[in-house]
Amino acid sequence: MKKAFIITVSILSCFVLVLGLTLFATRQNLTSTSANLESMYQRSLYELVNNVNNMEVEVSKLLVSNDATSQQRILSNIKQQTGEAENSISLLPINSDMVFETSKFMNKLNGYCTSLINYNDAKISDNDLSTIEQIYEYINNIKIELNKIIDKVMQGYRISENLGSDTEIGDFSESFKNILSDTIAFPSLIYDGPFSDSTINKTIKGLKDFEITSDEAQEFVKEIFSSEENLTYLGETKGRFETFDFVLEQNGQKYYVQVTKKGKFLLTLSSNYVSKVQESTSDKVTTDDVEENEDYAQDDVKKAIEVAKAFAKKLGIENMESVWSAKSDNAVYINLAPVEDNIVFYPDLIKAKVDLNTQTLIGWEASSYAYNHVEREDLIENITIDEARALVSKNLKIDNQRLCVIPLDYVGEVLAYEFSGEYNGYRYYLYLDANTGSQVRVLRVVQTSQGELVL
Repeated sequence: MKKAFIITVSILSCFVLVLGLTLFATRQNLTSTSANLESMYQRSLYELVNNVNNMEVEVSKLLVSNDATSQQRILSNIKQQTGEAENSISLLPINSDMVFETSKFMNKLNGYCTSLINYNDAKISDNDLSTIEQIYEYINNIKIELNKIIDKVMQGYRISENLGSDTEIGDFSESFKNILSDTIAFPSLIYDGPFSDSTINKTIKGLKDFEITSDEAQEFVKEIFSSEENLTYLGETKGRFETFDFVLEQNGQKYYVQVTKKGKFLLTLSSNYVSKVQESTSDKVTTDDVEENEDYAQDDVKKAIEVAKAFAKKLGIENMESVWSAKSDNAVYINLAPVEDNIVFYPDLIKAKVDLNTQTLIGWEASSYAYNHVEREDLIENITIDEARALVSKNLKIDNQRLCVIPLDYVGEVLAYEFSGEYNGYRYYLYLDANTGSQVRVLRVVQTSQGELVL
């Protein structure tokens, strides 16, 4: 009996020891994971602050520079900083509303700089200066607020411990509230194409009515990217969309991925990576070489569009066609929209970014599609396209026309005829209501070596 007792005590002691060691190891692993996450968050925050500080300096230079060459160099620097800032924002555990609004500002600023570089030889007009003054004031405010957060971090504040719960926005996300603003009066320039921002005052209609777990989201990401490893789960984001967030490391690059909890939908994919432009092996360039290079570049753009369409199809999104594209920094930005029964559905746009050298998808933003995509019925026009065309100004030399659905300014959408053509050296897009014939929208575009800019 005494021997049995001793054996029992020994077994229990061993069990307690093993359990203790297991709990200790688990705690150490959790501590290590938490430390790694905190390190990544802080690094991304410091990089964002550095980007914004540099932007503030560069934008201030524009206000005192009157030389077109210097202005072009400054604008290129700002473009680079906005791209890097977007990447840093995407890696921070911020409420998705705040990510969306902050990234939208950076995207618009990037597009505005691109338009100034390519339009009017980068010479900044008095009207542009007025806009740049507003931009400077806003960026300076962002800089002030971000540096307040940095001060807290330097005093021991831990981002990973202030992320909130399922029902509350965390303190870290709250600290970004003062950064958001809709007061910037950008010109009506949409760098990423007509109707690219059609999510104002919308309810989410485009996601299927079921929910998934984080494990199911992880398997979905692995399936999409054919990756079994180098995938890190960052947690959930609560906001307009509830998402499971991941960092994917593939081919030496990091990608930030968001999958919606409802509907298992790939909402965003972002990476700051763009491969360098391949340099010519010859110093001598002839006219024929230039023409061949332009044709080659156009072929690359067409291939990139096919890459984006194939990716959409892989996700089960059918009938997508490119309705706009622009080449910039050796990447091509593509707007995809559903085309059904020869009707283009602009509210359902998906924006994609493809690296031209590698023909790899490095950007995906599908919030408009997630908000707006539904089966539409009773799309019947009351006037014919010829009757609508007769209402267009005789000044416009129309070379293309089609039926489409376009978003209205604040809520709703309308079936319209799209007429595009040229007048006085500029290309215009006119949209006439297909039921009443009244003009709904007019857009002007500027052709550049990097695509179309919509004014």
